[in-house]
Amino acid sequence: MRELTFTASTRLTAGGVLWASLAQIFVVNNAVVLPRASSQNPVDHIISALGVTRCGRVGGFRFCSPWHEAADIAWIVGGFCLILGAVLNAAVLPPDRLRNLTFAVLGVSGAGLVSTGFNPYNLRPAVHLLSAGTCFFCGAAGVLLLGGMVRRAHPYWGTTGILCGVTSIVSATLTALRPDPYVQGLFERIAAWPSVIWAICFGAYIAVSARRASRGRRP
Repeated sequence: MRELTFTASTRLTAGGVLWASLAQIFVVNNAVVLPRASSQNPVDHIISALGVTRCGRVGGFRFCSPWHEAADIAWIVGGFCLILGAVLNAAVLPPDRLRNLTFAVLGVSGAGLVSTGFNPYNLRPAVHLLSAGTCFFCGAAGVLLLGGMVRRAHPYWGTTGILCGVTSIVSATLTALRPDPYVQGLFERIAAWPSVIWAICFGAYIAVSARRASRGRRP
């Protein structure tokens, strides 16, 4: 990790907090929306079912999510936090093409997440699925690349980032190639959660480290 100036410390504190705030997606989806959805469970039903705007059958399943607004808003807010966090957290590494590519890919993942919230599965399924796929694959690729870049200086974060990225990519690929309607929800969550959880934890680490660096430089 590059030596921090006060300006970079402030920037990374904000960027780290933005990534750490992605935890709100888990809280909203799993503690607020899912318990109030009708006959939905994390194994059978895809994550997108939480954001359907009306009760009905979609893709062979009957979905009903009365608190869908909360799920869609959580994805939109989370996407913007991922984008802005990627812009700010780029300061964690010296500028080069690979760094720029890594954080650009993470920004594209955030844009996909925003799009999933604005395009509910039951209203615009093609756009929603394309957006969700972009979010999954780009997010996993970004975490994989970032893990590889920080591995030498921070072996723990590097190794876990690579593992989470690979796990998400493999699961997302299996889900896309051979979707099983009875376990698709489980595989989607395996595709999405490892990379997002890593980004949340690494964001918290960046924010704490940057804050400590900022305090250490003050008279």
